[in-house]
Formats: sequence, C-alpha cells, structure tokens
Amino acid sequence: MTYRYPHFHTRLVVEDMRFHGGPRPGEEIPDFDLPTVEGDRLAKSDFVGRTPLLLTMGSVTCPMTAAADPALKRLHAEFGDRIAFVTLYVREAHPGDRYPQPDQFDRKMDHARDLKARDQLPWPVAVDDLDGTLHRRLDPKPNAAYLMGADGRVSFRVLWSDDREPILRAALENVLSGRPSVGEHQGRVVPMLRGVAEMDRMLTLSGPTARRDVRKAAPPMYAMARVMGLMKHRREKVPT
Repeated sequence: MTYRYPHFHTRLVVEDMRFHGGPRPGEEIPDFDLPTVEGDRLAKSDFVGRTPLLLTMGSVTCPMTAAADPALKRLHAEFGDRIAFVTLYVREAHPGDRYPQPDQFDRKMDHARDLKARDQLPWPVAVDDLDGTLHRRLDPKPNAAYLMGADGRVSFRVLWSDDREPILRAALENVLSGRPSVGEHQGRVVPMLRGVAEMDRMLTLSGPTARRDVRKAAPPMYAMARVMGLMKHRREKVPT
C-alpha cells in the first residue's frame, strides 16, 4: 500500500484497527534524528539515559489527533517536568484540497506548524521525512503513542492516544516508578467515538475531496460523523 496515499480508502479503516508490527514493550525504539517546527532537532539520544519520552503520532487532518490533544495537554501539565512529550508529524490521515498529502518536505513542515498552532501544543512537534521512515518502523498508525523509558525501550504503547485518559496516566506513572514494561492497549470503541465526533470538523478543514473520500470509503462512519458534527455545531450556537 502506498504510504503517501492521495485519497483515504476503505483498507485504511481495517489496517488501523490493530497493531501489525512496530516495537513491542521491552523492545528498542528505532533511532531517529528529526527536525522540529520550532527550528531544532530531536534525536533518540537526547532522551536515552536521561528521561522517558511519550511519542505520539498525529497530523492536522486527523480527527483522532484533534480528539487526543486536550487530554494529552492535561497529562503534560501533570507529568511534563519528568517525562518529555513529542508529537511525531506523520502522513495526512485525510488529505484534501487544503491539506493534500505533501510531496515536498517544506509543505509537510507547514502542515505540522498549522497543527501546533491550531491545537496550541506546548511540546515539540518533530516532522518525519516524506516517506515516513520512522513512522513505518513504528507501525504506521495515525494516532498511536509509544512511551519510551530512559533505557530507550518501549514501556507501553497505545493504538489511539485519544483512548481513555487513565490508561496513559497509569503508564506514565509506571515508567516513572521504574517498574518493568507494562504492555499495550488496543481499545477501539471509545477512541473511535471520540475521533468520529471531530471528523466533520477535520473534513471541513481539509476540503471537499477529503469529505468525498470518507463518504465513499466508509459510509456508516461518515454518516455518524455528520450527525455528531451537526449536533456539536448546534450546541455551540446555543447561548449560555
């Protein structure tokens, strides 16, 4: 399957429902050395022997990313002085007219800057290369999170970082305690519902092509997203 797909398609819905590869708990996180939107570089060696790292995947068109960021910011406020938080900017989840799948690195960097500004992320955003070298080695999921201990190994991984907040909180507490690897979580229902609630907004942001692609590839999901989007819009319009 083409990594930099120009259109969202049905197979992605199936592929994203579970881990198919990537380092498991207890295994080494792949080496990396990537530029950030802040103009710096981040490497695995910056953290090994010093501090744990929570590395989350994301893109500006990903509904799961939008759904995850509020809880991640709460966790960052609680643990950010002891655990490094980094977003790895990956391929566009829902490429469209305004945010196509980048074919130049500068375009991908611009998308990453937009994500950081839109969601007001207080941690660095590192940008993977166009072909997703690190992302593919981690199993190319749109919104997975890997918790790396200071030893450079996976302590915990979660399929969707917008899953229930206590799951990640427990993993963060565990890595700080020095306990051994605790495993992984591949919940689907809760994170999918949260992501679908943000999907209509993300499709509008990305453009008409993104909306058409989801409507064609996953009609039930698209219909649910439209209903949830309309309900959210009406709630926001109600005066308080």
